[in-house]
Amino acid sequence: MKRAGQGRPDADVPDLQGLRDARLVMVTGKGGTGKSTSASAIARLLASQGRRVCLAELDSQRAALTAVFGHEPTFSPEEVLPNLWVMNITWPESLVAWLRTMIPVGRIVKAILANDTVRQFLDFVPGSREVVGLTVMQELQRRFDVVVVDMPASGHAFSTLDITRSALGLFRGGPVRARVEALRDMLRDDHTRLVVVALPEDMVVNETVETLERFRDAQLLGGRPLVLLNRALPPSLTTPERIVMDRLGALSMGEAAGDLIAAGQWDLEREAATEDAVVRLAEAARVQPVVVSPAPAGADPARTAEHIAAQLGRAMGVGREEVAWT
Repeated sequence: MKRAGQGRPDADVPDLQGLRDARLVMVTGKGGTGKSTSASAIARLLASQGRRVCLAELDSQRAALTAVFGHEPTFSPEEVLPNLWVMNITWPESLVAWLRTMIPVGRIVKAILANDTVRQFLDFVPGSREVVGLTVMQELQRRFDVVVVDMPASGHAFSTLDITRSALGLFRGGPVRARVEALRDMLRDDHTRLVVVALPEDMVVNETVETLERFRDAQLLGGRPLVLLNRALPPSLTTPERIVMDRLGALSMGEAAGDLIAAGQWDLEREAATEDAVVRLAEAARVQPVVVSPAPAGADPARTAEHIAAQLGRAMGVGREEVAWT
């Protein structure tokens, strides 16, 4: 099996088209970057192309997808839009599902779950939640064309996936090791894609670069990773126009004109930060990011996700009307 994430990827163009063939898309990023709305947007975009998509949160105590879809996800996938199901990979239900895959005899599973001591042991075994959650993600691929997972923030997401390497050192044989090896193969498969959501801010870009380096070093990348540079602005003014804006900013002007100039200068600063972030990610992270502009002021999570889906869709040749929420 080819390992697309093992070599040095070319930082030429964002590999959005690769999402069309993905089977598992894991979305992470620093907290506050728009990770959940971006995961929702990707799921909606893929569902609009006729693929049966399951969008899952990973054992979230406060489901972020509720604000996007107006529906609190449970362990049972529920269809919220055409071809799009949402769920929450919660621990108790995931444990039951995992035990049933490992132990085919139902009465033995019931006996294990009825024993409080055994349940508490399973609750606190290092890595158990991660392995069980990943197993559910793998099983979902049998039921859906693609699974999009709203992962925890980048550091926690890495630890969740890297548990597969640690577990291989703990289990020398047996069904658990076989399961972990299968999970490791799933994460490194060509049709598994890591999406990191970033912002055009130094601290966030630094963490994004570090995150991608950690995933590469741990050989946890399948297909080429994708970076969404959220709330970013590509250059819109020429150099002479920027000079004029700087000069106007130094003048004393009325309140209305001053507010207009201040807004323009904010845009210029955002454009410069975007340009710096794109260069840094292309050079240091070896990934050409997809620039996603800010959502309209006051947009709720659903409208924000729709805004992101429309921009990603445009880059893939998908019309805005195809990714509309209603």
